Amino acid sequence: MKNYFLSILLLLCLVLSRLSFAASGIPTFKVIGQDMTSFSILVPQNTTKEQLKALIYEFRNTRKNNKLPSLIPGAAKGGQQLGVIWIFVFSEPDWATTNKLQKFIKSSLKSATDKQFDKEYVKHIKAEYYYSSLGEYGNFGYDDGIVRSPNYKKLF
Repeated sequence: MKNYFLSILLLLCLVLSRLSFAASGIPTFKVIGQDMTSFSILVPQNTTKEQLKALIYEFRNTRKNNKLPSLIPGAAKGGQQLGVIWIFVFSEPDWATTNKLQKFIKSSLKSATDKQFDKEYVKHIKAEYYYSSLGEYGNFGYDDGIVRSPNYKKLF
């Protein structure tokens, strides 16, 4: 009987935590890839632009309140303030992998193969959040001045 009540309590906690995200318009997501403090997260295919926008602003707000690791485990070790955080949002699992994230981050735009990969990779980025001591930005898609997503739009 005790295990039954504990199971019900655990289930209720999980439902309530998901409801708080749903109420704020934030889609469910899962961290799929990581390279140091860069992350690829996966959202459902039917995630709307409004939900993506809410998610990017949620990353910003939780980072400001030093609570980003509550959304993205591994975002900070030992609760330390993050120096740099870079989050890419995808809706296709094949593009959110650690291998593709690392290839993108470490690519050399001197290589024609890397340039081609980067152009294809950014087509699949739904949204991006970046923070460092030098600045912060969030947007739909991706743009670094060399490669740009077709859906790019700056949020902040």
